[in-house]
Amino acid sequence: MADIGRRSILAGAAVSLLASAPAPLRLGLVQSGTVQWIAAVIAAHGLDPSILPVTLANTDAAKVALLAGSVDVAVSDWPFVAVQRAAGRKLVFAPLSNATGAVMVPAGSPIRSLADLAGKRVGVAGGPVDKSWLVVKAAAQKTYGLDLTKAANLAYGAPPLLGAKLQQGELDAVLTFWNFAARLEAAGLRSAVTVTDCAHMLGLGGAPFLVGYVFNQDWAMANRPTIDRFLKAAATAADLLATQPSAWATVRPLMQAPDDALFQSLRRRFIAGVGHPTAAAQTRDAAALLTVLLHTGGSKATGGLSALPPGVFWQGTDAG
Repeated sequence: MADIGRRSILAGAAVSLLASAPAPLRLGLVQSGTVQWIAAVIAAHGLDPSILPVTLANTDAAKVALLAGSVDVAVSDWPFVAVQRAAGRKLVFAPLSNATGAVMVPAGSPIRSLADLAGKRVGVAGGPVDKSWLVVKAAAQKTYGLDLTKAANLAYGAPPLLGAKLQQGELDAVLTFWNFAARLEAAGLRSAVTVTDCAHMLGLGGAPFLVGYVFNQDWAMANRPTIDRFLKAAATAADLLATQPSAWATVRPLMQAPDDALFQSLRRRFIAGVGHPTAAAQTRDAAALLTVLLHTGGSKATGGLSALPPGVFWQGTDAG
C-alpha cells in the first residue's frame, strides 16, 4: 500500500510539472535577421525557455511558414498582415523595430537634401513600390515639388549591388535599408536624408514600426500565456540591447561585423529602432502611412487595400 501511495504521489507530481511547463513556441528565424539577435539575448538571459527556433531561408519563407502553420511566430511587416486580414486570414502584428533606411552618399558629396537628388544617379533598394522609397518620393514631392521618378536617373536593385556601385562611383546616391546603410556608413559614406526625416516631412511624426512579430490571432487567444511570455521576453531583450552594452557580447558573433566600426554602426542603428508603441498608436500611424502609400504608389503599393482593416495590431502589446 505504501508503494502504491508513493507511486500516486510521484505520478501526481509529474502531472503537475507537465501542466506547469510552458507550452512551446515555434519561432521562425530568418538567417542573418535581427530577430536572431533578440532570440540570442532571450536564451542567454533565460527570459523564455519555451522557444523552439525554426530556421527559415528568407522573409518569403517566413510568410509561407506562418500561413501553413509550421511556425507560431515569425517576423514580417504589418502591410502583409493587413492584406491577409482583408482576405480573411486572422494574422496579427506586434512591433519589433522602426529602424529605417537612408539615402547614402559619399562623404564628400554635395547632396544634402532630397532637392539635391535632381539630375543625379540614384539607386533604390527594394523596387519601385518599396515602402521606404514611396515615403521618400512623397516627401520630395510635398517639400520641394520634386517628382523623383522624373527628376532623377533611377536604378532599382539589391542593396549589396547598389552599395557596391555607389562606392565605385557609378551612382551618386542610394536609398537602402538600415542594416546596409550601417555597412556603408562604416565604410566611410554618410547619410544625406533618412526615411525618418522624410516621415517627419509628411507629418507622420516619425517612421512607423513596419517590422514586427506576426502570428495567428486564434492561436494567440488559445495560448495567451505563451504569446504574452514571448512578447515580454522579446521586449526585455530589446531593452537590454538598448541599455546594456554587455548584452551585445551574445549578439556580435551573429552580426557579420568583423571590425569595430561596422559593429558600432549596426548597434547604433538597431538601438534607434527600439520602442514599444501601443496598438492604438500603431493603428493611427499605419493608417496615415497607408494613405501616403496609396497616394504615391497606388493600390499596387498597398496590396490592393484602400483602408486599414481592423485588428491588425495585437492589443496584448499595450502597456496598460
